[in-house]
Amino acid sequence: MSLITMLIASTGLALATAGATAGPDCATNKAASSCGDKAAQTEQTTQDDHCEDTKKAYDSASWPAHNTDLYAKDFQGQTLPVALGSETWLSDKIDTEGKVIVLDFWATWCGPCRSASPILDELQKENPDSLAVMAIAGQRDPEKNVRAYIAKNNVSYANLYDEDQTAYKPFESKGIPLAVVISTDGIIRWIGNPHDENFLPAVNKIIAADLAVQSHLTAQAAANTQDG
Repeated sequence: MSLITMLIASTGLALATAGATAGPDCATNKAASSCGDKAAQTEQTTQDDHCEDTKKAYDSASWPAHNTDLYAKDFQGQTLPVALGSETWLSDKIDTEGKVIVLDFWATWCGPCRSASPILDELQKENPDSLAVMAIAGQRDPEKNVRAYIAKNNVSYANLYDEDQTAYKPFESKGIPLAVVISTDGIIRWIGNPHDENFLPAVNKIIAADLAVQSHLTAQAAANTQDG
């Protein structure tokens, strides 16, 4: 299991399909050998050092400033308070491996939520290989209503449904839409309204700063060059 796979799984985002991996193997399972195996211990120490270096690199990356104009509980700099996983996919499952995640909590009855959809749609179209937008509905919004709405309003990003709003409730938000942007190490880097003028710059800065995203894009570019 790669670092990115492990960190995504730790926030519940392992519900997405597996894809290309990036980063060192920092899984919790240790080398399958006896405690007296010096070679295995050396290998594990090297792996731990690599993982620590990776964590330091993420910690020192140029992330956007935290949003201070919040109407929700501040989890910026932390992992999701409750992991994803209870949601129902209303669209095809997507691959989140090596991608920045944008969670969009919304409802069909919410005008600002509906008007934010084109913003998120364009953002997803502009960043197909580095971003995964996941819209989660369910607040006082029957699933049949949501399904009917998205059937009439085709978008490029993923749609999910959770009537209990398991991941949303801990934010104690005073309103929607609420966008939560998560880097590939599982840390929330920005929270706020997708209509906020700082939303798009924040997402773009997170993509540019994210080690796994840039590693993936570089590898993809190299592969395309070879194919060409």
